[in-house]
Amino acid sequence: MTDAAPPAAPRTASPINRLVAWALRQQFLVGLLTVLLIGLGIWSFSRLPVDAYPDLSPTMVEIVTQWPGHAAEEIERLITIPVEVEMNGLPQMQVIRSVSLYGLSDVVMTFADGTDDYFARQQVFERLPEVGLPEGVAPSVSPLASPSGLIYRYVVQSPDRSAMELKIINDWVIGRQYKAVPGVADESSLGGETFQYQVLLDPTRLAGAGLSVADAENALAQNNGNAGGGFFAQGGQFYYIRGLGRLQRLEDIGNVVLANRNGVPILVKDVGRVVVGHAPRLGQFGFNDTDDAVEGIIRMRKGEQAQTVLKGVEARTRLLNTSVLPKDVQVHPFYDRSDLITLTTRTVEGNLARGIVLVLVVLIFFLYNVRSALIVGVTIPLSLLFAFLFLDLRHIPANLLSIGAIDFGILVDSAVIMVENVHRQLALRHGTTYRIYDVIVEAAGEVDRPIFYSVAVIVAGFLPIYVLSGPSGKLFTPTADTMIFALIGSLLVTLILLPMLCAWLLRGGVRDRPNPAFEWVKQRYARTLDWCLARPRHTLAASGGLLVVGLLLWSRIGAEFMPHLDEGAIWVRATMPYTISLEESARIVPQIRAILRSFPQVTDVADEHGRPDDGTNPTGFFNAEFYVGLKPYGEWPGPIRTKQQLISVIDDRLETFPGIIFNYTQPAEDAVDEAETGLKSALAVKIFGSDLDTLETIGRQIRRILENVPGINQLTLVQELGQPSLTITPDRVKIARYGLNVADINNLIEAAVGGAAATQVVQGERLFDLVLRLEPQFRETPEAIGNIPVSTPGGQQVPLKELAAIQVENGASFIYRQDNSRFIGVQYSVEERDLAGAVHDAQRRVAAGVQVPEGYRVVWGGEFEEYTASRSQLQVIVPLTLLLIFLILFGLYNNIKFPLIAVVGVLLSAPLGGLLALWVTGTSFSVSSGIGFLALFGVSVQTAVVYVSYANELRKDGMSITQATREAAVLRLRPIMMTAIVAALGLLPAAMAQGVGTDSQRPFAMVIVGGMLSQLLISILLMPVLYALVAREGDRLEV
Repeated sequence: MTDAAPPAAPRTASPINRLVAWALRQQFLVGLLTVLLIGLGIWSFSRLPVDAYPDLSPTMVEIVTQWPGHAAEEIERLITIPVEVEMNGLPQMQVIRSVSLYGLSDVVMTFADGTDDYFARQQVFERLPEVGLPEGVAPSVSPLASPSGLIYRYVVQSPDRSAMELKIINDWVIGRQYKAVPGVADESSLGGETFQYQVLLDPTRLAGAGLSVADAENALAQNNGNAGGGFFAQGGQFYYIRGLGRLQRLEDIGNVVLANRNGVPILVKDVGRVVVGHAPRLGQFGFNDTDDAVEGIIRMRKGEQAQTVLKGVEARTRLLNTSVLPKDVQVHPFYDRSDLITLTTRTVEGNLARGIVLVLVVLIFFLYNVRSALIVGVTIPLSLLFAFLFLDLRHIPANLLSIGAIDFGILVDSAVIMVENVHRQLALRHGTTYRIYDVIVEAAGEVDRPIFYSVAVIVAGFLPIYVLSGPSGKLFTPTADTMIFALIGSLLVTLILLPMLCAWLLRGGVRDRPNPAFEWVKQRYARTLDWCLARPRHTLAASGGLLVVGLLLWSRIGAEFMPHLDEGAIWVRATMPYTISLEESARIVPQIRAILRSFPQVTDVADEHGRPDDGTNPTGFFNAEFYVGLKPYGEWPGPIRTKQQLISVIDDRLETFPGIIFNYTQPAEDAVDEAETGLKSALAVKIFGSDLDTLETIGRQIRRILENVPGINQLTLVQELGQPSLTITPDRVKIARYGLNVADINNLIEAAVGGAAATQVVQGERLFDLVLRLEPQFRETPEAIGNIPVSTPGGQQVPLKELAAIQVENGASFIYRQDNSRFIGVQYSVEERDLAGAVHDAQRRVAAGVQVPEGYRVVWGGEFEEYTASRSQLQVIVPLTLLLIFLILFGLYNNIKFPLIAVVGVLLSAPLGGLLALWVTGTSFSVSSGIGFLALFGVSVQTAVVYVSYANELRKDGMSITQATREAAVLRLRPIMMTAIVAALGLLPAAMAQGVGTDSQRPFAMVIVGGMLSQLLISILLMPVLYALVAREGDRLEV
């Protein structure tokens, strides 16, 4: 039996075939267009921004309101709820969350995907003035930055300056410099004391002078200001008139006159001390060996590109260190997103290079002709340059998943079919006289429609990605953009450039040299094919049985939302008892940092303890978060080789701190998780209701149940109650007797105990608060506070305890709300078990063991909620993909039977390999692998199209159905094997890769590699059987 096909019948040139003929006639123009594509593609690639991952966050607007000294209940009732009520019903708003705690209200609104950021912010700005808030309270809208926009962290270092001095430099010099960098949304700091001028009053001397705290506060405010008196002219020029009365030095403050008694002025220094001090600390930052350091955090404006912004930030750092800062002060960056981008880019580039080499090796092996293999190989760089050009034109940023998911095998499939057919036709004419242009046009005419429709089918496999919403859509839409542009580029290169290259490089003719390995495979394939064609029922039953095996494997494969991108660093959260003091927690945190630094795999350790002064991280002294920088994995000494092993060893060492719960995640991932759940965790059970005691009771019940669920650990109940408070309740009858009211008592408490900023001291461009409060010994205990004298309108001084009840009570430390309802959270993580299995198990146990009262509800949120949403979307998208593929094939063949067997053949062959790859490697099914299956369906149909189209062509040339069924399978075995193997090997390095930047693309690649191999092994036998079963004389035969 010969491999030679019967002589071709005359055919009508299709539009695609006419395009090939035109390209062969216009070789100079084609060459010019190719050079233009190369130049523009390289230029586009050089300016195309590449980030580690796309921004998955929805449009969000955050309102931060600070009211120092007030408890969580007052913050909720007087600030948070009014803000929520006013913001309800904002256009396109989906969720409104808030947290109220000591001195701070934080309200976050999340809007629907696609909502313009500036539109959402404008809606908030329009309503914000209508919110009724206490006097002197001013809400602020956070800068336009996403949770994943944290791109740079630095520490301000000096050998001899104090943390307070470094904070002043950072706040007034360094921060301003970074905010001036294009693309920077905000710079915030943590650590160091906030500088203040303080007047510490002695209540005894103040009372002896017949003065009150309010008198001193008013006097300071009125004695600090400049005045303008216009101007006058003299001697031919004019002079400004200025009254200079601003306080500038400690002496100026001490000499402020409070009152005049019998002609004797009473000065501030007569009733108290004027000192340089600091505001009450809300947080602290430590770095390596320094317990009290100053950290700066830079956030990128949403919509900007990290690489571009970081170049400006890094340049500004060099400027600060060389020209702006004092010689003994330096900015030391310890987290730079560009390091992650560089590391992951290097990993992806290595995978791509290995993929290209594998593809070229396969081409040379099958074609046995280096020239033909190189012609096919040209498709790879030109397709990529075409994709980069259009990504740049559409302003679509690239990321390491979208680039790492490029399968060069898929890109060259069309070129393989074209060049293989040209190669085969030229080999058939070896030794004869022919015009090479005519041969190429004829060879292209045999495969141009299958090539065009095959690419259309592969594109169809990626189109449903655009239907995905939420994080899934944002994560994979750039991948779809890149692959579709690259596929279109490969199609154009195949139809326009490759025929010309064949005409140039194969002009001398080719011989089909014997390939012993392939001939051995083909002979055994032919015998196996004959057996299958003789027993179609057995073949179908075997294929169906393999599908059943795949479905059984499906039930044993776990599920998760997305594999976590390895950032090359660890983020450790320590949750201490909720009522712990700053002094006690500041004693523990350095001990934890020292343990983390003791590991040789670690570079730097920084801790953020408490919250910044600007309220951007609503938490308390109980919360300490540690950034743990890691060396490259290849440099790790000792037996610890993976991050998970290191975390396990760290956790064992930290067990020496009883009562502290440790959680482990990654820096950027932590910020995104917190934005998703509203809590400090990627996974949380939320209990909604009105009464905090009831919520905490239900939360404790759920936590006890979750402690016994396999795979669930790092459990934390967000305890909202139990915060001790010293309450001062005025006795209205008594204060009325002295002519006082409640405001008088409250103002005294705020100023004398909490401290009131009477005015500000200006020093150049810097502003520092001048705060008035009592000496520490008069306000540090309940007894001392009770003895504070209260001035009455009649000139008397009455102890506070005589006018108010002073007692210790328990209240709320935090109050969390979502969609106008309070909630409490049980935070947890899942390890050594798939997410879906662990949560479903927990849901069953909680439903059976917890009785939820009427008016209360339990919601399983965070990453599990995203997984549920993405699964629902995939259940719609997979059938939609198959339908779209079917419709495209119907357009190719103009009947139902051939598209149907192509789709059935894919379903019976491709999923098995993908599922087997996931099961063997222990990889959970995720959105990444789900998208891999969508792409797999499109790619797998290509081999069916190649076979069916050629069988139809043989039948049109006069062959019988039986002979055409067999001959098409044998003759097209080489291009079918080549397309399938190069598609699999193109992503094999990505499927096997380990290390930073490989986690999110590995399941995608794994599915395609396994699926293409199983599809090849099954479909080369199954498709001829299916074709023989449905083919009938009189069929409409399209190729």
